[in-house]
Amino acid sequence: MIFQNLFSLESGRPKGFTLIELLVSLGIITIITSVVVFNQNAFTDQVALSNTGSEISLQIREAQTYGVSVREFAPGTSEFNVAYGVSFNLISLSGGSNNSYVYFADRGASANGIYDTPTVCQPGITSECLSRLYVSRGNTITNLCALLSNGTTCTNAGRVDITFLRPYPNARLIFFNISGTQVPFPTAQAAKIELSSPSGKKAYIVIYTTGQVSIQ
Repeated sequence: MIFQNLFSLESGRPKGFTLIELLVSLGIITIITSVVVFNQNAFTDQVALSNTGSEISLQIREAQTYGVSVREFAPGTSEFNVAYGVSFNLISLSGGSNNSYVYFADRGASANGIYDTPTVCQPGITSECLSRLYVSRGNTITNLCALLSNGTTCTNAGRVDITFLRPYPNARLIFFNISGTQVPFPTAQAAKIELSSPSGKKAYIVIYTTGQVSIQ
């Protein structure tokens, strides 16, 4: 009889969560969801930054390919010995921008390795500018520097022009200070471009004088 009464009480107990159990469950779900969302945003941010670095690296590689190959600048120009390059410029007074860079052809008798009209980019038969390219996904170019031969010193620059001219795959690096004055770095072994994501993550593109391009 006692066992029957206990059984009856147990079977008559209301089913479901208590208020405390419900609050604990909601708290656990909230914590797990917050962790997943935070990590997903960080992962998406890192992927977007890596993709931006790859896009810029590919543009530099295209300049290298065109520069070392026999390619006429435009049909009918008979300009085959043209250097191709990319200009990164953070000097606002001379047309610089932290979210764009210029792909150009180093034309003319001077072939000085410099993008000669930094404040203007009007692609055309008489222009050095081939296109102005924009950094995607909200990322920005936050620093330029000359990596010196000791491999540890990276001296800040306001602008760097990188060109390639056949028959050599080597990169010619021309640096300018924040005032826009060309600065010689005889011991520079590379140009280093710093990219930043909206959340502050960093990525680096390093262009060595040997022609090697790497993403760090």
